[in-house]
Amino acid sequence: MLRGTTTKVTCIEVALSFCAAGALFLVAVQVHAQVSCRPNIFGGQDCTSPAGRSSSRPNIFGGFHTTFRDGSRSSSRPNIFGGEDIDTPSGRVQSRPNIFRGQDYLLPNGERIESRPNIFGSEDFTGPGGRRIQCRPNIFDGVDCR
Repeated sequence: MLRGTTTKVTCIEVALSFCAAGALFLVAVQVHAQVSCRPNIFGGQDCTSPAGRSSSRPNIFGGFHTTFRDGSRSSSRPNIFGGEDIDTPSGRVQSRPNIFRGQDYLLPNGERIESRPNIFGSEDFTGPGGRRIQCRPNIFDGVDCR
């Protein structure tokens, strides 16, 4: 799992958001996802991708509020399974830990994404149809995903 949670939540929310609004969160994930994130002054992350920018900040529930380039928002909070519930414009994304020390994500449309730690100190995400996104730490204390 990426530390801080901010990094993981934002990358997943960015990935999810590109598929969330009618395939907004997974679209970026499915079509050559290129996401780069860095910490912001609010304790969250600012992320940039070909689809635009997003910004997150911590919320009172122990999760994050994220605002996307189109003004839509998502909000996350811990769940009873040891993962997170992320409310997006297209529905709720639920996560739970998996046996690979990563997370399994259930998307609003019923599809799944699985994450696993990688040798770069970050995570790899495998989505529907075997699509794979690899993330690596960047020099800004964030992550780059492709």
